[in-house]
Amino acid sequence: MTEHGESLDTPPEQRRAESGERGTAHPGPASEDDGAVGEQPAASDRGFPDGDGADAEGARIAVRETVKLDLSRPAGPDHAPDHDVATMDTVLIPHGRPGEDISTMDTVLLPRGRPAGPPRPRGAPLPVAALVNTGWAALQLLVPLTLLTVAVRAAEGPVEWALSLRFVLAGWLLGHGVPITVPLNGQLGTMELAPLALTALALWRVNRAGVHTTRAMGAQGSGSFRDAALAAAAVGVAYGCFGLAAAALAQSPGLLVTPWRAGLNFAVLGAGAGALGSLRAGGVLRRLARATPVLLRDGVRAGVVAALLVLAVGAGAVGLAVAINGGEAARDMAGFSTGVLGQAGLTLLSLAYGPNFAVWAASYLLGPGFAAGTLPMTQLPVFAGVPDGPLRGVGWMLTVLPLLGGLAAAVLMARRRLRPRRSRRGDVVTPHPRWLRMCGSALAAGVVAGVLLAAAAYASGGVLPVTGAVRTGPVVWQVAAMSALVVTLGGLLGVAGFWSWRGLRRRV
Repeated sequence: MTEHGESLDTPPEQRRAESGERGTAHPGPASEDDGAVGEQPAASDRGFPDGDGADAEGARIAVRETVKLDLSRPAGPDHAPDHDVATMDTVLIPHGRPGEDISTMDTVLLPRGRPAGPPRPRGAPLPVAALVNTGWAALQLLVPLTLLTVAVRAAEGPVEWALSLRFVLAGWLLGHGVPITVPLNGQLGTMELAPLALTALALWRVNRAGVHTTRAMGAQGSGSFRDAALAAAAVGVAYGCFGLAAAALAQSPGLLVTPWRAGLNFAVLGAGAGALGSLRAGGVLRRLARATPVLLRDGVRAGVVAALLVLAVGAGAVGLAVAINGGEAARDMAGFSTGVLGQAGLTLLSLAYGPNFAVWAASYLLGPGFAAGTLPMTQLPVFAGVPDGPLRGVGWMLTVLPLLGGLAAAVLMARRRLRPRRSRRGDVVTPHPRWLRMCGSALAAGVVAGVLLAAAAYASGGVLPVTGAVRTGPVVWQVAAMSALVVTLGGLLGVAGFWSWRGLRRRV
């Protein structure tokens, strides 16, 4: 509609005729000079001296509601513009509500957020996308392992490509927790201790495969649980097939692998890592976070941070122990009759098991300890720092570090919750502290940290041929109980300390 209530569907000639009729109905004063009849007077002649009325009229027209016209089609009864509000670029906003000014409103509700358009193009079919993405994830790990293995074996003599390939596949399977049986001293021994550094790299790449599969489905940011579940299932099935193929290729008289166990482990780990990627890429994690209570959301975040800090403390303790026993580590390294590349391979092997040792050191500092068995007999340089008993002297002070990790996580949570924020109106607002809710979040953080560290303790342990049937590593339930207790206590101390510091700051 225009200013005078005319329909936009009316042809221009009819609108001009109607305008002329309105002009004759209210004629202005006739001029004797030109003899015009019905001419509208100027702004100054209508009682607005100095053109003030023209300014007022222009201001009124500037705020008048408008509708964008499609100029590509001629006007007329047969070419009426489409007035579907969902497809309009400029939407008529109703005025006239008492006490309501649109210029001061925070938001204006529109029927749709964007004009109608063609559907978003979808990528490759789901099975093809999952197969390609998981295959690329596997190659990104297998190719570097193959190059490293070939380089080490080339330093010793001619390279046997079939044996090198089986060795690489065996390491890849072991990184996913698949038991490998090898002959040792005239009898078969089982190798089940997974190098967690290799496991973390593999899961990271599968996580990215889940992200790319979700994008190929066209479900990025959709918030759909169904699409995220389909992408995770497809990635898990494809990764399980790769595990079966790797077990079949690595099978030999001197290397025994159970194919169904390989397929199961790969499928479960692939589905889990792919689910994390698909949930994040599909916007489902954001949707879940918004629907989760603040107490639980802060507790989960603080628990993850506390678990990572405890593991970082364990990694630092391993590095410190190896550095203190550097002489023994150097003698162990020299005991292997290998060249430079061989020593580099031993160093990389120690780094591959570095996260395992970090978990064991964290368990040692938490109190439960771990079962080493005959691991020091392997003469790897990293085992030079394995303690042979409880901490003595001032070393017991290191046991306070996991508690400080929980305290730091709680302080970061409280600081983030009470950080000044900018409102929609542009004002800086400081949230009101809710200390009881923060204490509840600290309790939830202890439970989350206990679960995460228990999972890490289970993944870090395993059976080695040199240890027989004895499982190496920490006891899972003891790690879960002690880590939950320590992180909860540290979290409560952190909230209390932040409350005290805030009170002292206000007094000062």
